[in-house]
Order: sequence, then structure tokens, then C-alpha cells
Amino acid sequence: MAKSNKKSKQVKQKNTKSNILYIVATVVILIPLLMLGYIYFSTKENKGKPTVGNRFDNALVEKIEQNQIDQVKSSLKYDKAENVEINLTSATLRITIDLQDTCGKSDVDSVLNDAYKKTTQILPVETYFTNKDDVKMYDLDIHVYNFIPKDDDSTDGWVYKEKIKNASSKKAVTDTLSSARSKEDANALLKQQKELEKEAGQSK
Repeated sequence: MAKSNKKSKQVKQKNTKSNILYIVATVVILIPLLMLGYIYFSTKENKGKPTVGNRFDNALVEKIEQNQIDQVKSSLKYDKAENVEINLTSATLRITIDLQDTCGKSDVDSVLNDAYKKTTQILPVETYFTNKDDVKMYDLDIHVYNFIPKDDDSTDGWVYKEKIKNASSKKAVTDTLSSARSKEDANALLKQQKELEKEAGQSK
């Protein structure tokens, strides 16, 4: 009788160990299968949807707010300006000022420097347009021009200048785009500007 009970206990122990092994093996197999299933169905559900995001999220120490952009735009009022546009995209504050066609180089230079001065009075360079340790801050990009030549137009009298303060640079740099060092770069810039103007006209 004692031997029978001992055998019965051994059989139960073996069955218990076997059951535990089966459960562990099932869990080990199910976990990756469930994960793969989740990835598959979530991918299928989001198929065709664009992936959106901003690589500067939670990275900028000081953020430029909409009310500050509004202040900058209010300060950039010029009698000879036909249009002033301000956009903040991809951590670049881009200001575009379209002057009257009759404006010359001195007008463009004056407005460009004044726009930079007024913008950086509201948004100080050291605070917003200079990298801090390993943190990428904003770039400032100001464009001022008198007109954009069309395909068959003469470029005589055309003046287009740009002033850039990259966050990684110590000083702002001014470049004359209407007398480009590279004709290919000039044509590419013209094409881009025309497309932007066309989009702006369609959105009105």
C-alpha cells in the first residue's frame, strides 16, 4: 500500500512538472506571436496615413510663441513693402518681404537690416537663434526683394537679398541672391519662390 501511494505521488509530481513546462512553453510561444499580431494589425490600420512629427519636439530650450511672431510682424511695417510673410517651420523663422518693383539696392539693404534689428529686439539672438550645449535652437532667415522675374522678364534692376543667422553660427551672414555665384542655384531659388507665390495666390 505504501509503495502504491509513493508511485501515485511520483506520477502526480511528474504530471505537475509537465503541466508547468507546457504552460511556460505556451507563454514563451504566445508572447512573440501576440506582439507580431499587434504590429501587423496596427500597421494595417494605419496604412495610407502619413507619419507626422517634429524632430525638435521637447528639444528647444526657449520656444517662439505665436504672440511673439505677431509682434514681429506688427513691427515690420514699411511704406515700400507690398507684402510681409512670416513662417515658423522646421525650427526656422523665415521672413519674406516683397518691396515695390521700383525699389533699388539701398531700399532692399535698409529694409533687410532693419527687419533683422527689429526681429532680434523681440527675439534676442542669444536666446532663440544660438545653440545651447547640445540643444538645437532656431535659425533666422530673412528674404527681401523688389520683384521676382518671370520666365521671359529681364533681370535688370532686380535685387534679392537674404540675411541668415544659423543657430550654429556666431554671426549673421548676408548674401545677394539676384547676382548668384551659381546660375543653377539662382534658377532653383526662383522656381521655388514662384511656386510659393502661386500657392499663396491660390489660398487667398
